[in-house]
Amino acid sequence: MMVRLIVFVAIFFIGWWLYRQFVRFTGRKSPEKAQNTESTQKDESQERMVRCLECKTFMPRSHAIHDQEARAFCSAEHLKAFNQKH
Repeated sequence: MMVRLIVFVAIFFIGWWLYRQFVRFTGRKSPEKAQNTESTQKDESQERMVRCLECKTFMPRSHAIHDQEARAFCSAEHLKAFNQKH
């Protein structure tokens, strides 16, 4: 009776280990494909960040204020302050 229980438990743990190995093996392939598709979608939806020359903070390119030389600033005040300094 005790031998049957030990054999049953051993078979259960071997089956569980094989199941985990199978899940790891199939999981390695799927996330890479999913990650590649997600990264391409993120690249398309993300906007380029630019740095304010006055305060050195980053902001999306569409939110920045640009001067004639295409330098980026976070606000009109920083654009004026930069022009006064230089």
